[in-house]
Amino acid sequence: MTSNLRIYTTLILVFLTFSTLGLGQQHPCTDAEGKRALDEADSLRTWDALYKSFRSYRNCDDGAIGEGYSESVIRILADHWSTLPRLDGIGKQDIEFRRFVIRHVDATLNTDDVVLVKRKATAACPVGLSKLCSDLAKQADAALKDAASP
Repeated sequence: MTSNLRIYTTLILVFLTFSTLGLGQQHPCTDAEGKRALDEADSLRTWDALYKSFRSYRNCDDGAIGEGYSESVIRILADHWSTLPRLDGIGKQDIEFRRFVIRHVDATLNTDDVVLVKRKATAACPVGLSKLCSDLAKQADAALKDAASP
């Protein structure tokens, strides 16, 4: 029994060590990074361009930069819905990017665009992407409710 206790204790320590390693890896957004992120955040029109920016500046995703990313997300979804399979592909490789995209369908956006994305997610979902479409529709609902709140 003592041997099993040592094994369990060792496993727990190893788990805790590895699970906390990633916590300190994200560095604060520097002024230079913030300027570059702000310059591009609202003008990205493909999933690949957005993903590249996300990988470079995810630590700057706040305030005006975050609103810029939201604008890019909604423009790609509203204007380039046919590229949704590309988002799904990238999102399967990087779940944090998928979460980033979903999170950026928010109340800062034009409600007409959010309604359009919700409609596309419920009525024009590409084959095999029902989970992604469902998540987008739910997030659009939440954004619309937030936008309607006083």
